[in-house]
Amino acid sequence: MSSIRERGYYKLSEPDALNLIDIDKYTLKNVEERSRDNGEKDLPEDLTQKLLIFGNYLKTKYIDPNWPQSVFNKFLVWQGVDRDNQGWHTDLFENYDIFFLFYFDDTFPESGGSINFKWDKDKTASFQPKKGDLFLVNNTRGFWHRAESTQILRRTASFDFNTITGI
Repeated sequence: MSSIRERGYYKLSEPDALNLIDIDKYTLKNVEERSRDNGEKDLPEDLTQKLLIFGNYLKTKYIDPNWPQSVFNKFLVWQGVDRDNQGWHTDLFENYDIFFLFYFDDTFPESGGSINFKWDKDKTASFQPKKGDLFLVNNTRGFWHRAESTQILRRTASFDFNTITGI
């Protein structure tokens, strides 16, 4: 897990969460511009509960052993890759230290949808997420990430945390 401090990410896998969440039962309303308020509740209550259960599981399994005073803030779930996320960026303005990205669909080099990480100004890593892939991402200064555009179905959830004591 030390790579979270060195490279800004740590790759994991939680394929059993696919069965818990069962995203195929739902239609995601906020596609692409996920932060726009469309005046409707975006998620059914049962999907919200499943995502909260998984977020708390992530906290117990991965966060608490390393950052015992941490706080689980929220989750987001969306479909697609919005334009704002296709360039190198951090999420510092959202005021959390670390977050998970969880993938519900397979991506492929020929159809895009990769997740990319950058650290030490010019070092990079790129991954084509598969169903059940989970990335823990450092959201402190000096680490960047971006998502590649894609035309295929790419559903993702994020779960963000404050460590309180720092990474």
